[in-house]
Parts: sequence; C-alpha cells; structure tokens
Amino acid sequence: MDNSQVVVAVITAVGGIIAALIMSLKRENRKDHALVTEQIRSVHKTVIRLGDKLDKHIDWHLEGNHDGKPARRDRDKQA
Repeated sequence: MDNSQVVVAVITAVGGIIAALIMSLKRENRKDHALVTEQIRSVHKTVIRLGDKLDKHIDWHLEGNHDGKPARRDRDKQA
C-alpha cells in the first residue's frame, strides 16, 4: 500500500468522524430548540393568565368588589 493511500484513508476516516459528530450535534440542537420553544409557550400562557387576573383585580379596585361593598381604595377616599 502506498503512503498516499494511507493518507487518503486517514483523511476519509477523520472526515467521517467529524461529519458524524456534526450530525449528532445538529440533532441535539433540534431537541434543545423544541424544548425551549415549549417552555416559552408555557411561560406565555402563564403571563396571559396572570395578566387576565391582574386586569380583573384592577377592575375590582376601580368598581368595587362583587359583594356591594366599596373596594379598599374607594373606602379610603370616602374617609
């Protein structure tokens, strides 16, 4: 076997290993991306839900609570 054939075989083997490593990292990156996307969606749903609760709470303070009594801020203004 000629030295050039050995060099070509080594280059091919190293290239194959590098290509396999890159493909593995690419696959892992897709999984990580999917996980982060799901977490962002979960946080988004939580923020929307908390925003709705906050809006209702602010309305409660501005309009009075539902048992007919004035909200705390309204009672303070009357005093």
